[in-house]
Amino acid sequence: MTGAAITNDGCIATVNIAGGINAYFTSRGEVTASPYSGFNVCHYTGDDPAKVERCRVYIAGKAGIDPCKLIMPRQTHSINCRVIDSLPVVAEDLESVDALVTSLPGVAIGVSTADCVPVLLADPVNGVVGAAHAGWRGAVGGIVGVTLDRMIALGADPHYIKAVMGPCICKDCFEVGEEVARQFPHDCVIDEEGRKPHVDLPAYVASILIAGGVAPEAVAMPFACTKCDSDRYFSARALGINSGRNFSMIVKT
Repeated sequence: MTGAAITNDGCIATVNIAGGINAYFTSRGEVTASPYSGFNVCHYTGDDPAKVERCRVYIAGKAGIDPCKLIMPRQTHSINCRVIDSLPVVAEDLESVDALVTSLPGVAIGVSTADCVPVLLADPVNGVVGAAHAGWRGAVGGIVGVTLDRMIALGADPHYIKAVMGPCICKDCFEVGEEVARQFPHDCVIDEEGRKPHVDLPAYVASILIAGGVAPEAVAMPFACTKCDSDRYFSARALGINSGRNFSMIVKT
């Protein structure tokens, strides 16, 4: 997946992971002064519900699915991963969930982010897909490994898995305190005299995927930094937590 081809259509970028499996990544689109301006499908950050619903209908149409088959958890930086094995899914089952996996065709699963790393995974041979929200807490806690384990339990083989990370904060922007930096391996921490540590969160996520059996060449790194390009992407560090969210989803037909 290194150098995966990306096509852009307004506020939605599409990556064809394999035959019949596509990943979708949203950007803000038309931006005004509001931290909610632009394209936002996240229902729990304070945006206008009617606008959120319009955005959901639009991205579902882009993927060629019914909007009721767009599954989104309410994330809390946990390491909880839910298997979607039947529809409908009740809202309570998506509370405090930060990753989803499924083998159902025509069902889109996704995660919302505003600097954290969205990780989309696909085993095109065995027809299993996954989506994980990897902020630093979830990443250190093990959300990526948990998602891989749930995919494997559903029939996936790590040797066939392809991974794509969406827009997230880059290592130059992700300044952290010493207490956070200590939780990461040294090769993912940038220490320079005169400034606080920085963490390369996408590199850490990639290392977990590779340790879990995913081939290095099957991991596509992020194609944009949310904070560097906060006019285009929602960024909690640039806009505050009371703003919209970028959305990353995956669906197999």
